[in-house]
Amino acid sequence: MHNNLSEEVEAYLEEIVKRLTDYLKDQLVGVYLFGSASYGAYEPGLSDLDVQAIVKDPLATVEKQAVISRLSQGALSCPATKLEFVVYAQSAVYPANRHPRFELNLNTGRHQPDHVSLDPANESSHWFLLDIAMGHELGRSLYGPDITDAFGAIPRRWILEAIANSLDWHLANELNSANNVLNACRGWQFIVTGEFASKLEGAKWAMQQHGCPDIVGRAIAARNTGDELPAAQVMTLYNMVITANHAKLATDIK
Repeated sequence: MHNNLSEEVEAYLEEIVKRLTDYLKDQLVGVYLFGSASYGAYEPGLSDLDVQAIVKDPLATVEKQAVISRLSQGALSCPATKLEFVVYAQSAVYPANRHPRFELNLNTGRHQPDHVSLDPANESSHWFLLDIAMGHELGRSLYGPDITDAFGAIPRRWILEAIANSLDWHLANELNSANNVLNACRGWQFIVTGEFASKLEGAKWAMQQHGCPDIVGRAIAARNTGDELPAAQVMTLYNMVITANHAKLATDIK
């Protein structure tokens, strides 16, 4: 399941763990690989690396800056398109929290300036909830206890609500992108089956569903070309997914 990562990527992940343990020492609870690299769907040149760490206690600002300075692209070159790195205090993720509050959120890579956030109020919490929910099922421990002992299980209703938030965000900000369509397909698969999958697996699942619009096949091709997709056709898919989600939420016990 995890054997599609190159030696370069594995060495990079090991170096992240080393730098975190060297600096945080006993404060570090665990380090976890989420996203495509954790469940055999990593594609060189397309995929990010998603790494999440848990610390015993909230970090001081100077500690947050020290971690960022050790892992940002200038200090440690990421072999993937970028590193998405999040740190949580233990109490923020175990037991599960509807709006998980991170200590720091760092996106760093070759092709864009670093994005650093130290205040959860500045970021939409649904991204973090969905990452944790998926990681809880499909993630991989790089250091520390098993994922299910580190992150509390996310209730299904919270996941459905976060999918609705994600769909709303993409409608407002990224309607024409292939990523948007594939993300909607992955959400649709979870809504119907209760199972997480990669974006590509979600798209292939969607194409087997009755009435699935042709835009899904176009989105798979557009992953490599970056082509924009026609909004009207994207909306056809969106309306199907949103309708399915509303129906599931209506029957789900609060």
